[in-house]
Amino acid sequence: MEHVFVPAGEDYDEVAEACITSDTPVYVLHDDVFESLADAVTPQPALAVVAAPSLTFDSRFTESPLESLLVLVDVGDPGNVGTIIRTAEAAGFTGVVTTASADVLGPKVVRASAGSILRLPVADVAADELFGLLHAAGYSILATAMDGLPYSSAAHHDRLAYVLGSEAHGLRPDLQSNADQVVSIPMYGPTESLNVSVAAAVLAFDRARRLETTGN
Repeated sequence: MEHVFVPAGEDYDEVAEACITSDTPVYVLHDDVFESLADAVTPQPALAVVAAPSLTFDSRFTESPLESLLVLVDVGDPGNVGTIIRTAEAAGFTGVVTTASADVLGPKVVRASAGSILRLPVADVAADELFGLLHAAGYSILATAMDGLPYSSAAHHDRLAYVLGSEAHGLRPDLQSNADQVVSIPMYGPTESLNVSVAAAVLAFDRARRLETTGN
């Protein structure tokens, strides 16, 4: 952290103590000034300026024998992106990769992640580099689509990446055609599809269940 801002009149002893330990300056602001800096209607009683991390694929992920990724393409809603980051951490995934999606460092994504973005590696890559990076790193790519193989029947590998598309249009056809497998989540009622964050949760926890079953 580079700077911390707190509103006047708040009890910020814990914040101040933590900042003193790390030599981070703390500034006490008038309530109106503090609220003008915060984007939320009811902000938390502390704001911080921090250096943005590198979001390149190579800087966020190190090779290990067993890895699982959720990859988001054209997912524009920051609430969905943040929720998926939170879900990925809860399911024990290695991280999340985004392409042409909501800014993972934006405040709405950060809030929706409920702190997971501070712990889980997240990378942002260009669409024309996405599958090349994943294949070069040894990932089996499972794209999602309405007419794919039922996800429960898909073959799983030690290094696996689920790729999900936009809420409105799904995954780009060119990405589907270059995936190792195309999978879907069957609908048992008249509903056409699931919200992308719900679909991500179904796939992520199925992956977690399989790994637990095999003792990994």
